[in-house]
Amino acid sequence: MIAAAGGSAAQLVPVRMGDLVVSKSPTDVLTVVGLGSCVAIILVAPLKRAAALAHVVLPELKMTGGREAPAGKFADSAVPAMLDEFRKRRIKPEDLYGVLVGGATMFGHAAGSKLAGVGDRNAEASRENLAKFGIGIASEDVGGGNGRSVQVFVGDGRVVSKSGVEEAHELQGSDQPIKVKVSPMISDSDPEPFPADIWNMGADAQNDVRTTQ
Repeated sequence: MIAAAGGSAAQLVPVRMGDLVVSKSPTDVLTVVGLGSCVAIILVAPLKRAAALAHVVLPELKMTGGREAPAGKFADSAVPAMLDEFRKRRIKPEDLYGVLVGGATMFGHAAGSKLAGVGDRNAEASRENLAKFGIGIASEDVGGGNGRSVQVFVGDGRVVSKSGVEEAHELQGSDQPIKVKVSPMISDSDPEPFPADIWNMGADAQNDVRTTQ
């Protein structure tokens, strides 16, 4: 069993494709297993003892092609949705810093395919959307060709990532929020929706925002 902050038994909280979870419970461990081209956008409030994780599948909401989808599925809707949940807990963007995990190259598609580079695009969109709200990034474990698993310990803000056969390792955090100059969004002019095969990867995701106190 994983030990949470303070020695209490940890409560594993799975975060599936398209989900986002915000928590202030010190025993919660936000968990993603098998993170491929998706990106886990992690927000930590070090002085408020809170954290959030969104399991992002695609860069932009407009790539849905008109389908309804949960906010956590897209980088540009996941970040504001997490911030809305933080505000309910009196936590502001300037109280936070980010950590990014995932964005691997998992598909062997030829150049020019709509699926080519989706991992890199997810990571870049995540960076852009954090910068839009002035949130700095403490560390990243992104790219490469292997899937990852990640755990976020809400009680002390630790983020642990494991890739392939490598040993799990703790990513650098911060004991203070990290602020950056607010940056305008930089985006493709009109990206086409991804085809159904990648859309259906997240079909089992819950369509609501789950929060824990």
